[in-house]
Parts: sequence; C-alpha cells; structure tokens
Amino acid sequence: MNDVKKRILNIAKALKITATVAKVFVIIMMVVTILQIVAVFSMDTPFFRTFYDGDLNDIESLLGHSEIFSSLYEDPEMGSANPVVRKTVELAITLLSLVVLLGYIRFFQKLISHILEKRQPFSLETAKRMGKGAYGLLLLIVLNPVLGILLFLLMRFFALIFEYGAYLQEKAEETSRIQEEVIVSLAEITESKSEQTGQHIKRVSEYSRIIARQLGLSDEAVETLRLASTMHDLGKLMIPSEILEKPGRLTDEEFAEIKKHPGFGEHLLHNVEGETMTLARQVALEHHERYDGKGYPNGESGEAISLEGRIVAVADVYDALTSRRSYKLAWDPKKAYDEIVRCSGTQFDPRVVQAFVDAYDEIDAARRQYADEEFNAKAA
Repeated sequence: MNDVKKRILNIAKALKITATVAKVFVIIMMVVTILQIVAVFSMDTPFFRTFYDGDLNDIESLLGHSEIFSSLYEDPEMGSANPVVRKTVELAITLLSLVVLLGYIRFFQKLISHILEKRQPFSLETAKRMGKGAYGLLLLIVLNPVLGILLFLLMRFFALIFEYGAYLQEKAEETSRIQEEVIVSLAEITESKSEQTGQHIKRVSEYSRIIARQLGLSDEAVETLRLASTMHDLGKLMIPSEILEKPGRLTDEEFAEIKKHPGFGEHLLHNVEGETMTLARQVALEHHERYDGKGYPNGESGEAISLEGRIVAVADVYDALTSRRSYKLAWDPKKAYDEIVRCSGTQFDPRVVQAFVDAYDEIDAARRQYADEEFNAKAA
C-alpha cells in the first residue's frame, strides 16, 4: 500500500503542474474566444462595411461554421441562416465550454493540493470530493453529450476506487498499529531481561531517528527506523541473565555467547512479515558490524552493511558508553562524543558520524530527557 501511495503522490505532483499549464491555456483560449465574439459582432456594422462590401453570407468561408444551429437562426430578409448570429452562438457555446472546463480545472487543482498536503490520497474525504466533482461534469452533457457522460462515469469510477483505497488504507494502518504494539511489547520484554539497561532501547531509537533525519531520509523511513531500532537487542532474550548481568569482566566464552545475540535476533524475526519487522530483523543482525569489516556476526563492511544498520551502530555504542552498567561507570558525554568521532572510518561509517556530529545538540537533549532515573544525576 505504501508503494502505491508513493506512486499516486508522484503522479499528483505531475498532474498539479499539468493542471496549471492547462489552466493558463484555457484562459488564453477564453480571451481569444471573447475577441472572436467581438470581431463577429463588428462584421454587421457600418464600420465593418467600410472595409467589406461583399455578401455577408460569404463570411462563412472565413469563419467556418457548424450545422448544429444553422436551422435556428434565420434572417427573413436574407432568406437564409444569418452567419453572424450563427457564429456568435457557436462562439458563445465555446466560451461556455471553456468556463466549465476552467472551473473543473480549479476544482481538480484543489483536490490535488489536498492530496499532497495530507499526503493521504486514500481517504473518504478525497473520494467524496471526487464524487461530488463528477456532477459538475454533467454540464458538459448540454455541450457535448458523449464527452460529458464519459467524463462523469470516469470520475465516478475513480471516486469508487479511492473509496475502496481508503478502506484498504484503514486496514493497513490498523495492521501497522498492531505491529507497532507488538514491537513495543517485545522491546519492553527485552529491556526487562536486564534491569540495568534502563531506557537504553528508548534512547537508541531516538538517536537513530535523529541521525536518520539528519541524513535526509524521508519521514516515513525515519519513523520505520525509529520503531525497528527498538528491537536491535531482541536476541539478548536468548542469552542467560547471569551473563548479561555479570558485574565483572566477561570470560572469552561468555563474550562469545554475547556475540550470538545479533544472530538470535535475526532468527527470532526471520518469519515475521511487514516493512518494519523486516528492517528490525536487518538491524538486529547488523548493529554490531563494523565499517572496516572487523565486527560481528558476519564481518560485513562498508556499504555491504545497510545504512540503517550503520546508523543504529553509532546510536547503540554512544548510548552504551554514556550509560552505567554493572561492570562500568557511565562515560562523560564529551568523552563518548570524541570516541565516536575517533572511530569514524574504522568502526563507523564517516557519513553517519558526520550526521551524528551535526545533530549532536539534539542527541544530547534526548540523552538528558530519557536518562535512567537512578543514574540521572551522575549521567547528566
């Protein structure tokens, strides 16, 4: 559904430009038609006769005409259809058609602007607007019955499509809400696995969001990463608590066990569908990979690691450094900042580090806002 929304919004942008061009063209045509009407009226005046002394009916060859109104406007004195009257009627009908068309273009522009402003094409409001707008096209039936009926039916058809799209979008949003609730629940379970982590998951998700936005990712991509990053440590559910909460230095065997948690996280999310869950699986697997290829579990490097994985890697390490654990005290934020910068190009993607640096004031504000209460005084 999201891909369809993106395509429709892109099409809407193109249609908005097209409608603006069409509006200008129609206005020009209206001006030309009005000038033609003025010119036709002047043909049957003494002023025009000073330049043209031929048969008025010969003007037919200059103006062109339609037979639709030829039997309606007869001049008894001339004994034939008056070409000036007939041409005036034809031009008046053309002008009326252009007025209707201009009005519909303006309606169409407002509809597109509404879609682009809300960034939500599939809504009942949009469908209703299209449905009501279709009745305006019935005016064209008087001028061109076939075209009027065809456009009316076409617009009603699109209104039904958008109404059904609104229904599907509502279901998609409901699914997204349920998915978000599941994600939050899993994150809370993961966090409760080790009482010492406090609001680590919340802070990492906020740092990831800030860095992603600084990198220029779309609002939708930023929000997806914010949610997905909350499950980066999901695999720790499979690690024994005595290892996670060990107050002293880990043995090589214990550290080897800890290093399994990215793979465990990927495995736990392997069969779960959905854009956010898919990204969560990727982030869970990659957040301990290093830009220079010396990370784990797969030793991926550079661009082989997803951008999202590289973002969460910076967010995760910065929070780990500035947070107190059973085996260490919290680093001073400035020292942690310097460490992130120092590891640019080795442990971390330089572009992500630069985004971290550029948005650091906001990151530091988030660190303070979501500081663990029991360590708030020491960590601030």
